[in-house]
Amino acid sequence: MAAKTILITGCSEGGIGAASAKKLAAKGNRVFATVRNAAKAGDLAKTENVTIVELDVRDDASVKAALEAVGEVDVLVNNAGFEIWGPIEEMTIADIEDQFETNVYGPMRLILALLPQMRNRGSGVVVNVSSVAGRVAAPLNGLYAASKFALEALTESLKFECGHFGLRFHLIEPGLVGTPFSGNRRLVGAAAGKESPYSELVTQWDTVTSKLAPQGRATPEQVADVIVDAVDNGAQLRYPATPDANMVFAARKAMDDAQFEAAMRSQLGLTW
Repeated sequence: MAAKTILITGCSEGGIGAASAKKLAAKGNRVFATVRNAAKAGDLAKTENVTIVELDVRDDASVKAALEAVGEVDVLVNNAGFEIWGPIEEMTIADIEDQFETNVYGPMRLILALLPQMRNRGSGVVVNVSSVAGRVAAPLNGLYAASKFALEALTESLKFECGHFGLRFHLIEPGLVGTPFSGNRRLVGAAAGKESPYSELVTQWDTVTSKLAPQGRATPEQVADVIVDAVDNGAQLRYPATPDANMVFAARKAMDDAQFEAAMRSQLGLTW
């Protein structure tokens, strides 16, 4: 298979982006791994076939400069993202804007900038890293889930609109993964320890994480393998990427709304 020029966002050390960059570079591809601060790339900067590029997906000028430095792109992997976690009532409009700025507008800045060259060339692959939360929302992650629901909707539409021109679009849907992601969440309201009517919900939810992934968290490398498969083979739109994601999706498909909620409450031991 011919080597490709691949742009990956969100490649800080220890994450899914960095693991994907290493695996795709090992296949002989020319990989541009982006981070907001090059110092956070770690040993990725020493990896053969990988070039570190500073990029803030929230900033139009930064996106333009990065794409000018990279040139033609065969594959875009939108991985950059973060989570604002807490009760929706205790979110502000600024929180909502901030969440969507990174998780929705960021990927779309890159997609919209690269679509013309891909369409004119008649080839191109876009892989958007979503989440199990892109299809199933949970307590306290409603804002993050909303951003991933939006990304999934845009990706699904783009597949229909641009498949005609020879372009491929794929969604990667991991559940719990052993990366710095959880530690980088922005906690709001009761989640940040403030006195709140939702404090008991936060306490209960903090106790169920191990039940969400009884076999433990997946590794970044396991999710990266799914991304590599999507890039190389592109057999489907959605790729559930971890065992817990497959479990949740199977349960959701088999049940109506009330049944699913009841099953999750029972399985997790939630009394809220």
